[in-house]
Amino acid sequence: MAEFRITCDDDGFDLRKLAAALTESQGWPRDQVSIWENRGGGGVVVTVDDALLTHREPDPLTRPMHTLSDVHKACELLRRRDPSLRGVDFLALRAEAARFFSAGWSIADLLHALSHRHDGAPWPRGEGYQGIEWLEHRLRSWKTPNGDIRPSVSQESAQLRIVGRSGLPDDIGMPDDEPVAPRRTATPETARAAADDARRLMRAGTRTTSDALGHRERTAAHITRPTGRRAPGSDDQR
Repeated sequence: MAEFRITCDDDGFDLRKLAAALTESQGWPRDQVSIWENRGGGGVVVTVDDALLTHREPDPLTRPMHTLSDVHKACELLRRRDPSLRGVDFLALRAEAARFFSAGWSIADLLHALSHRHDGAPWPRGEGYQGIEWLEHRLRSWKTPNGDIRPSVSQESAQLRIVGRSGLPDDIGMPDDEPVAPRRTATPETARAAADDARRLMRAGTRTTSDALGHRERTAAHITRPTGRRAPGSDDQR
């Protein structure tokens, strides 16, 4: 556990707010960071889980795929990991997998979908369960009737974690005859932590970088639009 202290000579300065902003700027989950007042020495003390300070290389199985090169390499890894894909034409596999990668899926998500149905039941294995038809059949289970891509297993887990931490009722979606759990209200800290998770989830599934988002927000703040003027040709026809 790492620990550091923030102090300031100005008594009117909100050090807890500064520590919270610093925590958010680093992308640290709030449940792994503690902030409290140091009553003995003044200021605030921030403790950070050691795991957050350890630099780790991203897992190739869980990182998002954005470029054509990423998708190509991902499909090569898929064919090595799943024997049922060896008889599938590579171009057909890449075209089918690219749609799921565009929806924010990872290699690990696709490997799970190739071995399990959307309801969690395992797909049969062995001779006869190979080829492009079998690939399309398995992935069809992870699409809606309209053909849209469903959330992957990792996306569903992240969404359920956010819902649970935001304090929504545990019985949401349950039949009416089930006993109703007492409603809980999320604390402000829990709600902010859930918002942090939501932002990280959206950033992981989008091609727009945080720098681009910040640039767009700064640009939008300086855009001035004329008021009280009408576009040419917009006069009512009388």
